Amino acid sequence: DEVTSYVGMRTVGTARDAAGHLRITLNGASRFQLGPLDQGWWPDGLLSPPSDAAMRYDIEFAKACGFNMIRKHIKVEPSRWYYHCDRLGMLVWQDQPSGFDPAAWPPERTPMQMFPPWTRMDPSPVEGRWSEAAHAQFMEELEAMVRMLYNHPCVLVWVPFN
Repeated sequence: DEVTSYVGMRTVGTARDAAGHLRITLNGASRFQLGPLDQGWWPDGLLSPPSDAAMRYDIEFAKACGFNMIRKHIKVEPSRWYYHCDRLGMLVWQDQPSGFDPAAWPPERTPMQMFPPWTRMDPSPVEGRWSEAAHAQFMEELEAMVRMLYNHPCVLVWVPFN
């Protein structure tokens, strides 16, 4: 039996440019990141990619369009997608898939209506209106996502809230 793998090492940080603006650095150098917000929809399977080749093609197409990063929105892709990003040098901003506390929906609103009252952070952003159970669920899922993806050098930014 034989098993092969790969390793990627990088450092991510911040530094101020000549004008004093904070910039993200990759391996010590400021790198402008340009990329699409990718929701990962597929015509035949909604959120399930049809094949490994299709995932690879989407990443290669993004690179051919001049992008150097992809913001993965609303979902976590299969590990193979991140492998292809690692191998092809595509940076990833990984979103935490959105969640909510269904009990917090006012009866006169539906999930399809924009900006329901429960999204208002009151009295401050630190003290949102999530129930303890919803907060615990969010943290559990965030920690699971980070545990799953932390070894992928392509993941440069974690986006906990949209």
